[in-house]
Amino acid sequence: MFRFIAQRANEEKLLQVASSLTFTTVLAIVPMLAVVLSLFTAFPVFQEFRVALEDFLTNSLMPPSVSDNIMEYLNQFARQASRLTAIGGAFLLVTSLLLIMTIDQAFNDIWRVSRQRPLPQRALVYWAIITLGPVLAGASLWATSFVARESLGLVQDVPEAVSVAISFIPLILTGLGFAALFVVVPNRDVLWRDALVGGSVTAIVLEIMKSGFAYYLTRFPTYTVIYGAFATLPIFLLWIYLSWLAVLLGATLASSAPLIRLGRWKINRYPGAPFVDALDALRALRKAQLSKIDGLSPNALAAQLRLHQDELNEVLESLSTMGLVTRSPDDKWMLTCDARETSMAPVVDHFLLDRRQQRVRNDPDILRVAASVDSQQNSPTLEELCGEAQNTGNGVAPILQLEANKK
Repeated sequence: MFRFIAQRANEEKLLQVASSLTFTTVLAIVPMLAVVLSLFTAFPVFQEFRVALEDFLTNSLMPPSVSDNIMEYLNQFARQASRLTAIGGAFLLVTSLLLIMTIDQAFNDIWRVSRQRPLPQRALVYWAIITLGPVLAGASLWATSFVARESLGLVQDVPEAVSVAISFIPLILTGLGFAALFVVVPNRDVLWRDALVGGSVTAIVLEIMKSGFAYYLTRFPTYTVIYGAFATLPIFLLWIYLSWLAVLLGATLASSAPLIRLGRWKINRYPGAPFVDALDALRALRKAQLSKIDGLSPNALAAQLRLHQDELNEVLESLSTMGLVTRSPDDKWMLTCDARETSMAPVVDHFLLDRRQQRVRNDPDILRVAASVDSQQNSPTLEELCGEAQNTGNGVAPILQLEANKK
């Protein structure tokens, strides 16, 4: 399984994506913080939320040896940025949006989303992340801290088990926050159980990294000898890079969880598998059509065919370009063809062997070995594929054997 996750991470080029996100974060972190601080300043009722959020960022997301200096610099830069004019403020907002758009693109690539959200919907999600995200995070942290303080105040002798449980609260909140990010950002229906797995792994990896980083900085302070007063900067850059790497790894795990549940964590996609998936999808949609069902959702279709969303979407998009299926406004897939008249030859051409190639057309031996369908003579229809016509088989075999029988 670990080999499978590593292969997925390599396919998504997580190291390069983490570098890109690190660069964008360095550009956008001050504008982002300025926007958040201005929001908290405009509404004094949120002041305690701001303090709780700053304490969490200082104590939970960065090594203690560098967090104080980093937060001091960031707050200083943000206060200066808040004095900018309207044009400068607009630039800050655009820079903040650039970071969120980069995150959005990275997550959609990991989940292999081929179609982005409509622009109004994306704008709404971005606005919610910039404005509501910090407020909700601060409120949650403040409420948790308040409950913990009140509980400890009412109980004189706190059991050790309770103290240990309370110490895990920041880790749990971090995992929940990343899980929510994995659910909201990708343009894909991500199950909460998958997102929680990815979020929990991300939080645990970050906690281990923080402890290891703090240990290294304490035991081996050679970086201060090399960089002197600028030592905080390379440490901060390295920490951002490693943090994004942990987040992307958690996202990869969350996106791979459905495949692991299906027992597909081993590389068992054989040649021709997309062809079989395409025929199975057509049969499922034809069955829904005959049952007067108004299309099938991607989740329902994936569960019925035991396919991952990545594999299913790739097949459905190809069938859509052939004019065989379409996606309705309510995100359901349905047939757009007449099953009695629709030939399966284009499906064979697309997924197995395109017989329009000159070498294939001029070499009967290749045609015989491939046992493909001759689109000019008695090509099976979708109706025959589904076993609805008389004197036909049911499934993929008749399509592959038709040419051999004619020989």
